[in-house]
Amino acid sequence: MKWFIMFLLFIGGIYYIFHQHRQEVKQREQVVVSKKEQIIQMVEPALPIIPEKIYTMRFSMQTLQTLRTLTEDSSDKVRFAAAELLWQLQDANSPAIIKNMLQNETDPQVKKLIIDMLAKDKSKLSLALLSEALKDYDKDTRLHAVEVIGSFSNREAIPALTRALQDYDEEVRLKALQAVSRIRRDIEANKEQQLRELEGKPLFQVE
Repeated sequence: MKWFIMFLLFIGGIYYIFHQHRQEVKQREQVVVSKKEQIIQMVEPALPIIPEKIYTMRFSMQTLQTLRTLTEDSSDKVRFAAAELLWQLQDANSPAIIKNMLQNETDPQVKKLIIDMLAKDKSKLSLALLSEALKDYDKDTRLHAVEVIGSFSNREAIPALTRALQDYDEEVRLKALQAVSRIRRDIEANKEQQLRELEGKPLFQVE
């Protein structure tokens, strides 16, 4: 009888260990499935529609109108300073004003400053305006716009480079290809970073 009880205990112990092992395997499988689902649901963040507002001070309509007029000043420094302030204030007319300046500005340096200004915001609006610079007659302006768009590191920037990929100038086309490649690498690197963070983050925590 004693040996029979010991035999039952032995069998019970084996069953318990086997059952525990199956439970652990099942939990690990659930963790893998859960991580895969999280990876699938990972969505690349879209560009904001408009840049974040820096200044909250409200200007009178008269002051805004004066600033808008100054974007056509004879001084290149005044023109850019006025455009920059209107952009920071998110004036309703600033996108149209900046688009007009990119189309009609005669000083390449002013256009370069505008492109650099737009690059800081990484928004859909700034990306759309930068696309206008790809139409410029000045090759250096187009090259600079391509370089800046390539720094957006977002999938939405790739279609914006279509015009540059079709540019008549070989150097602009090559620069656009390099920009697309850079965007792709940045997106992949960001995904890998997200996966590493996900791998290191425990899905279950015992408190």
